This record gives sequence, structure tokens and C-alpha cells, in this order.
Amino acid sequence: ALRSQSPRRAAGQPVLLNGALLRIDPDTGDGLPGNPFASSADANARRVIAYGSRNQFRFGFRPGTGELWAGDVGWNTWEEINRVADAGDGVAENFGWPCFEGNARQAGYDGANLDRCESLYSAGGQTAPYYTYNHSAKVVATDPCPTGGSSISGIAFESGSSYPAEYAGALFFADSSRGCIWAMQTVGGQPSPSRLVPFVTGVSTPVQVLTGPGGDLFYVALGSGELRRVSYAGGTNRPPVAAATATPSSGPAPLTVQFDGTGSTDPDAGDTLSYAWDLDADGAYDDSADPRPTWTYTTAAAVDAGLRVTDSHGATAATTVRVTVGTPAGLDPVPVIDTPSPALTWSVGQPVAFSGRAVDAQDGDLPPSALSWRLAIRHCAANGTCHTHNVQDVPGAAAGSFVAPDHEYPSYLQLTLTATDSTGRTGSKTIDLQPKTVTLNFTSNPGQATLTVGGTQQRTPFARTVIAGSVNSISADSPQNLPPLNLKYAFTSWAHGGARTQNVVAPATGATYQANYRLCWLLQPC
Repeated sequence: ALRSQSPRRAAGQPVLLNGALLRIDPDTGDGLPGNPFASSADANARRVIAYGSRNQFRFGFRPGTGELWAGDVGWNTWEEINRVADAGDGVAENFGWPCFEGNARQAGYDGANLDRCESLYSAGGQTAPYYTYNHSAKVVATDPCPTGGSSISGIAFESGSSYPAEYAGALFFADSSRGCIWAMQTVGGQPSPSRLVPFVTGVSTPVQVLTGPGGDLFYVALGSGELRRVSYAGGTNRPPVAAATATPSSGPAPLTVQFDGTGSTDPDAGDTLSYAWDLDADGAYDDSADPRPTWTYTTAAAVDAGLRVTDSHGATAATTVRVTVGTPAGLDPVPVIDTPSPALTWSVGQPVAFSGRAVDAQDGDLPPSALSWRLAIRHCAANGTCHTHNVQDVPGAAAGSFVAPDHEYPSYLQLTLTATDSTGRTGSKTIDLQPKTVTLNFTSNPGQATLTVGGTQQRTPFARTVIAGSVNSISADSPQNLPPLNLKYAFTSWAHGGARTQNVVAPATGATYQANYRLCWLLQPC
């Protein structure tokens, strides 16, 4: 992580591009004249206009300005929105990672007493985030979005849309873990954290937000595989919500189905709904205007029957419900994961073999070329909310293997097999694979010393649950004042040996790590 501070290295040491924003000539890849380090002999340094970020997955320019705004995914505690005041002003903003997270010193790196961070703490000069939100707190107190896991995943500005006036110039940002998009409305022409409102909620993993034709906001929902547009209908009317059921939803031909659209709703009091059904799936909503029609299907088919509802002001919404008649050609293929068993538990570095197959109503047994695999990590917060990191894709194979990756706990692996038949229909099967966990105990002599494990600090004694085989950073803070007399102590050794700050590999059966300290006094100062 200290590579994000590499522009502050001594002269002659190479500059790395981790955590940096670059301004380059698109034809040559060279840094542009006027960049902050344009006179450097280091080609990478000449490209950098800002640095000190952790994971800037998304950024964008504010229309009509040279301002560059970036969402930075934090570690344990904070998400950030950072602002480069002018991408061409020759000033290199340093957003502080890993020495800072949010507006505060990052406990793990502060406790390690690293020169790169200590010099930044003493000299100052880091650029504070424009806005931060804590992983355990709501962005807006009344929003329905979950807390815990957080991953800021989209940045866009309103520009020339038909949205209400209060959204003029607003900054939109998304969080893929929380499944929400917010608008930071302006005060005095500047986006203001005092005017945050939820804009879209309940999104399945929003990973990108952009403005498009007419200034409308578009977003990509990775979890549901959708690209959606947010439009304003004008006035105060809000569109209805369509809902449909089919009873029975499957059976042999002939199959008579009772449809029901009365679960459809409209958020505006007094609005009435009209119904239009496409029961033969020909694309025309001309089969019935009844809220609860019946329809008889006489041939084997998989039919996506459609309902469109219209409110009394003309706003519409549509949905579909699948009816399966007999055993039709074209049904989604059915994949089966033979190995590993969902009961398997794994350690970091453990080889895991996988195998599977799929059958299709039309094509029969599908060949390996029709199968693809995806391995992902589900990283979870303490409250149970999780987000996904894709690890590996294996196309065109009925079998293979992977090596279990390292990750912070709590987390688990998801293995998905997807089958695609000759018509392009797909079916997927996913299993969860839980890790083997062990307990690492931390003590000190004398007791109640503050130790840093990963990115958090705690007084001994305490314990951490980690994945067997995982690499964990540990650091003994020194010097420090210990209760109950608040006397100053200096670190002397770990009972197992090694440097004051080190990485340890979690053994298969757990372990205890003891930090030893001595009292600082006149003849033996810290």
C-alpha cells in the first residue's frame, strides 16, 4: 500500500503508479507538459497529477470546470470522494492513503511507525477528502440502504437534464455493496454534503453511473445484468409498479392459466390503473384488458406473458411472468456441479478441483465447450452484508481446478457453473464454499498493550478469527502508555521472534502471539 506514496520517495527511487491519477498524451502515453512532476527524470512521475488513493474505480470531470472527482473505496472504515481542484494546474494532490483513511490517520499504518507515513503526519500537506461516509453509518439517516459493506462505485454530474431544479449540478454517486445511488445537491453552485438525498435504491450491484442523452442518469446493475435510465416524467406524477402472477405457472398441455395483475400499485393517491396483457408473447399487449384474465395454452412452450399497466396520467410500467407448458424445446439448460461438494472447507493456497455437466431439453447433454465457470470471493461485513470480488473465469471446460485465494475474514468463495445451449439460452448453478477458520490470540507482557492486527487496533488480550493459511499483518505499537499507571513502555520482542511489524501466516490450528515490553525510565529511555 505504501506504493501509493511513491511520488514522495527520495530522488532516484522509481515512482510507481499505484493509487495515482494520470494525465497523459493519448497517442504516446507520455505525461503532459504542465503536470506537477513534468521536469522529473522519471517517466511515471511525469504522468502523475494526484496520488495517495486506495482504489479509485470511478472518476469524472465536473462539467464546465477542470475539476476531477474520484470515488475511493476504503479499507475497514471509510469511503471517500476526492476532488482534484484543476487537473491542469500543476499541483499534485496527495489524498494520504495508506497513512490516512477518511480524515483520520489509518491505525494500522500509524501504529507501524513507518517513515513514509510519519513524515507525512509531521509535515502535513495531504488533501482531505471532499466527502466521506463510514461503513457502519447511513449516508442519509432515513435512506433504506444497508450499512456494513461499502464500495463507492460510480461518479457523475447532472448536466442539462429535465430533472427538478434542486438537482441542477448535483453530484451522483453509487455504492455497489449498498445497492444505492445518492444525489449530492448544490449550495451556492457547489455539491454540498449537507444536501444529500437518496436517488435510486434497491439496485443489484450498481457499478457505473453516467449521464447520457438529454442529461438523464444511466446506471449499470451488475447483479441483475441491466442498464437502466432514470428519467423524469414531469409534474408530480410518478409511474406505477407492475406485478403479475400466473396460477399454475407450469403443467402439461393444454394448460389453462389464471393471471392476476391486481398486485400492481401506483405511488400516487387517487390514481387508477388500466391493464393490457400480452398472453401469447407476440409483443402486442392486445390479448386482454381484464385485471385477472385466463388463457389456455395448447402447445408445449416456455411463454413470458407480459402485463403493462397505465395510470390515469398516462405513465406506464411493464413486467413479465413465465409459464412453462409441457417440456418445450428452448427451456434453459440445467447445469450440475459434481465437485466440489458444498460441504468442502478450504484453506488459503489449497488446490480445489471442480467438475460439472449440463443437460438441455433441446440439445441433450451439452459439451464442455458450452460450459463456463466463475470463482468469486464474497467479502462480508459484520452485519452480514456482502460484496463480490471476481477471482477467476474458466470458459469451455467441464473440469478444472483453482487455488483458494487469500482474503480478509469474514468471506467465502462462490463457484458458479453456467451452461449455454445452441439457441443461446443459459442456466447457472452456484455453490458457496466456506473457509476453514482459526483463532489467533494476542497477549502482551505487561498486559493491556495496544497491538495492531490488519487495519485495526485493540488492547490485549483479544482474539481474531481468520482463514487458515491467510497472511495477517501484526504490529506492536511502541512506545505507548499502559494502564493502570499510564507509564511509558517500549517494545522489546515478540515471543515467537521477528520484527515489531511483520506478517504472520495463520496456522491450521490457531496460535498465540505475545508482545513483550519494558518500562522506559531515566537510565533506559524509550
